[in-house]
Amino acid sequence: MFFAFFFIFSTEARPRKRKRSSHASTRSRHSRYSRRHSSRHYAKSSGPYKTIWIGPQLVDCQGVGPMKCMMVKYEPDGVWTNYYDAIEGFMYEEGFEYELKIKETKVANPPADASSVKWTLVRLIAKQEPEAPRLPLASQWILASYYEGGTWAASNSKSAYITIMKDLKSFTGTGGCNRLRGDLETNEATIKFTNIISTKMACEKLDAESRFMAALASATRFEINGGLLTLYANQQPIVQLESYR
Repeated sequence: MFFAFFFIFSTEARPRKRKRSSHASTRSRHSRYSRRHSSRHYAKSSGPYKTIWIGPQLVDCQGVGPMKCMMVKYEPDGVWTNYYDAIEGFMYEEGFEYELKIKETKVANPPADASSVKWTLVRLIAKQEPEAPRLPLASQWILASYYEGGTWAASNSKSAYITIMKDLKSFTGTGGCNRLRGDLETNEATIKFTNIISTKMACEKLDAESRFMAALASATRFEINGGLLTLYANQQPIVQLESYR
């Protein structure tokens, strides 16, 4: 009997574990998410001073109503996000990309529809026109102009073109009259068109076609700027072709 009384007493005296309420668990998870979310873009920033990048165009966005937003990213290779407010001291001009150093300060008691932080320009680090995207060499290129007497002269015909295959080992095309094909050798900025052959149809454009084939055969180097492919014979520009895209 004494043993039974001791067992019951020891069982009742043992403290029970408190169950963690689902509300407290949710609040804790929300707090951790908020801290991660609010600091995600600023992990590499130091104090109130931050470096940001501004895109070259304004985009449509929705605030209290329809409006225009700047595109902002927080790393050079980061993802663009909309920025809904102004940056004090910064005059934005479309068509340019900006790198800015800004100071971020908290706003006490902001209106319900306003941001809780304010950005102020500290320094304009860079302002430049965005680079045109570089097209791949494996594409279709249409004859545009020849380099003559120190300047570019437009070609009389837009019917001559080449299509460089994706493996960068061959090409096809036309000289304006006959179909062309051949082999290709390229390495970074060097290029060589070899084993160029064509069909043998007679037409009025044979001289222009022969000139185009000769320009391809003499090419040793290339450059792509925007939608233009320029072929060089060593350091001398010879012909330009424009992208079909």
